[in-house]
Amino acid sequence: MKIPNVKTLMTRGVTIKEEKVKSLTANVLPHTMVLENYEPYPGYYGYSHPPFDPTPRSIFIVLAKDYNNLELARVMVKVGRERLHDCDGTIGYIKVDNDTYQCIRIKHLPCFDEIPDIQNSFISNGIEMLKHKEIDKPVLITVHKSFLVEVVADGVYKNITEENKFYFELDSALTWEQFKAATEAVRNNIPNNLFDAALGFFWALQGPADVVRIYDTKAKLERVNEIKRFYDAAIKRL
Repeated sequence: MKIPNVKTLMTRGVTIKEEKVKSLTANVLPHTMVLENYEPYPGYYGYSHPPFDPTPRSIFIVLAKDYNNLELARVMVKVGRERLHDCDGTIGYIKVDNDTYQCIRIKHLPCFDEIPDIQNSFISNGIEMLKHKEIDKPVLITVHKSFLVEVVADGVYKNITEENKFYFELDSALTWEQFKAATEAVRNNIPNNLFDAALGFFWALQGPADVVRIYDTKAKLERVNEIKRFYDAAIKRL
């Protein structure tokens, strides 16, 4: 089959990243587990001017059990219509030590006061909440999401709906530990290591594309290609 020369792609996939989260105790339903990520782009922390967002960062409503992703997604759409909110909600999984929990990740929430009402909306639609646990540590987060990207070069994509995010394809899939090792090597060798990276994949027309997501407030194609070259070299040494 001949693949058409498509420049814009709307698709599904995942991103995998490690972030620090903490349990919320205020503005949530009693005895339920809701997490907030307080360092959303870890690659920038430790520097004098990390990215700043005055709105609440992502929250993760943690569920008592795993639900079928399609059925849960339909409930999320229903809740969004009922509540008339514009929050960016998607399904995810959070690994805390040896335990993995399904969750609903919500971005761009106007205020924390809305969280209990959102939780009640899910409960009324049959979704059970996990009981509260005290967490304040880095966790591994896998988010299943939609992507709207523009092809800006061979194997390089720019996110159209989220500023400062680019993706470049890998020659082969990496485990999380391989990705962490490659990222550490890149940071130790690249002249400017002020960027955040996550592992992921999405479906391209040719099939699944394993990618690295780059977040850089000043990223241009030349910069993304530089980071890609350092990743390619680090991966070859693994």
